[in-house]
Amino acid sequence: MKLVDLANRGWALRYLREARAELNLAREEPDLSLMFSFEAARKAQACIYHCLGSPNALEMLVLDVLMEGRAPRDRVMRLLLTVERMVQAISKMEEPQEAYRLARRVVELASKIVKRVFEGEGDEP
Repeated sequence: MKLVDLANRGWALRYLREARAELNLAREEPDLSLMFSFEAARKAQACIYHCLGSPNALEMLVLDVLMEGRAPRDRVMRLLLTVERMVQAISKMEEPQEAYRLARRVVELASKIVKRVFEGEGDEP
C-alpha cells in the first residue's frame, strides 16, 4: 500500500539526495561547513515532511505547536518538533564539527523514515 503520492515521493527522494550532498560538502569545505550543515538539515527536514504528506501543512502545524508551547500529543509530532529544534540549533551554532554532527543525525533520521515509508515500493535510497 502506498502511503505517499508520486509527487511527494519524488520530492522526498530528491531532498534526501540533496541533504546527503550538502552533508558531504560540509565535511569537505571547512570554511563553509556551518552553512552546508544547516542546508543538509533543512533538506532532510523537507524530506521528512514530504514522506508524511503535505509539507506546507506540516510545517505550519509544527511551528504553531512550537510557538504555543503545547506538548505534542503523539510520537510523530514529537519527532517533528525534535527535528525542528535540531535545525534551529544548527542555525545558531558556531562550532562546525558540532553542527555537522547534528546535521548528520537529521539526515540519518530522514533516511530511516524514507526507508520505512517506501518499504516495498522499490527505488529505496
